[in-house]
Amino acid sequence: MEEKKLDINSVIGFVLIFGILIYWFYTNQPSPEEVEARRVAAQQVQDSLNALEVNTKPLAPVVVNDSLRQQQYATQVGAFGYAQPIEGVTPFSNEVLDLKISNKGGIISEARLKSYVTYDSVPVYLVKDGNALFDLELTTSDNRRLHTKDLYFNPTVKQDGQNTSLSMRAMAGPDRYLEFVYTLSPTSYMIDFEIRSKGLSDILASGDIPIRWEVTGIRHSKSVQYENRYTRLTYNHEDDAISKLGAAG
Repeated sequence: MEEKKLDINSVIGFVLIFGILIYWFYTNQPSPEEVEARRVAAQQVQDSLNALEVNTKPLAPVVVNDSLRQQQYATQVGAFGYAQPIEGVTPFSNEVLDLKISNKGGIISEARLKSYVTYDSVPVYLVKDGNALFDLELTTSDNRRLHTKDLYFNPTVKQDGQNTSLSMRAMAGPDRYLEFVYTLSPTSYMIDFEIRSKGLSDILASGDIPIRWEVTGIRHSKSVQYENRYTRLTYNHEDDAISKLGAAG
């Protein structure tokens, strides 16, 4: 077998190529002025990107003034837009119940039993986080269809002997309104509730008023089966007769 020998020409060629590359890298290094120019250009690009990011951030929400908000509300609800729509709740309680009544809708937005807790020591809420709805569908003389859940009510608390009443009025004029009245006695879990109106004969169309009442029960017992077995809806009629409804209605 022929012995391989080192080719001196190949070695010289590699050395020359390597030398050329070193010379090219050395002679093509940027000058200090070019390095500074490149740094300035890169900084300008970054500044432009930062400015673009700031300019494309979402705008803060526009807060309308009270008069514009009332005008928009009146456009939506017609005559019932007489008063200023004000968000909020009114605390209403006795020795055993702690309630919150929402200005919007005039309904109970939170109901807590003061003397009870659940199996894991959490307060017992019957109404909380939007699990209850009470709504009247109103048809007006100008063919509007309104829902009381969308109306704003003005609260007034009154003391009548030992009982406390909360009046929630959706105003249609200085002395014209739809009114929800809640009344509590000192130690009762029962809430008296009345619906009244004044001066609305020419605002509301004649006819029946549909009522929508919904409650999604909140779990309080550790056992779902146990809780379902002993939970029912009870009606108390005007003549003090009681109707107890089971799971089948």
